[in-house]
Amino acid sequence: MQKLKLLSALAVLFLCVSAFAQPQIYGPQSGTLGPGDYVVVGDIRVNTGTTLTIVPGTRFLHTGAFKWEVLGQLNINGAEDDSVIFTRQLAIEEHKWRGIRFLAGSSASSSVNYAVVEWCNYPSGAVYYGLGMYIQNVSISVTNSRISNCWSYWDGAGMYVTGAEVSIDHCMITDNTAGSGSNGGGIVLSSAHNSSITNCIIARNGATGT
Repeated sequence: MQKLKLLSALAVLFLCVSAFAQPQIYGPQSGTLGPGDYVVVGDIRVNTGTTLTIVPGTRFLHTGAFKWEVLGQLNINGAEDDSVIFTRQLAIEEHKWRGIRFLAGSSASSSVNYAVVEWCNYPSGAVYYGLGMYIQNVSISVTNSRISNCWSYWDGAGMYVTGAEVSIDHCMITDNTAGSGSNGGGIVLSSAHNSSITNCIIARNGATGT
């Protein structure tokens, strides 16, 4: 009995330590985040005039249908052997999230390098183009990154670029699906003249539209 009580106490202690080691974040963010794990419990926003830098060894574990909105500058600075990971906390539908959105007016100095964006979902509702990553009217680079396992009701389940000259290099866009008659399971370029996609793997994506 004493041994059972000790094991129970140790289990509780472990959970407490784990929770302490994974701070919860939501709302406006700036400065530097990482390394370490963060539990995302609400929408994240990088406001106009602010900069958020994310360093190697950082994971963001989403607990619900939350999105990242960028109106300022976001620099995702992973490393070759230590990507910055955006994913769900648990392998359940309720923990799928709504991607990273670089909105019109955000900084062209933003960049994405060695990032993993996975397990996004937007089943229905208001028009919501681009799920894993949405880039609107801002010319940035996305390099050495992977976008996978995203499901969208609308076009561009993996990535949607509109009105921007974007450079996408050495990326993997795989296993994404645009359903309900939508297009571009992997990637959609809309009025994205002079954008470039080089040295990328775009595979196993699906769309039910034409």
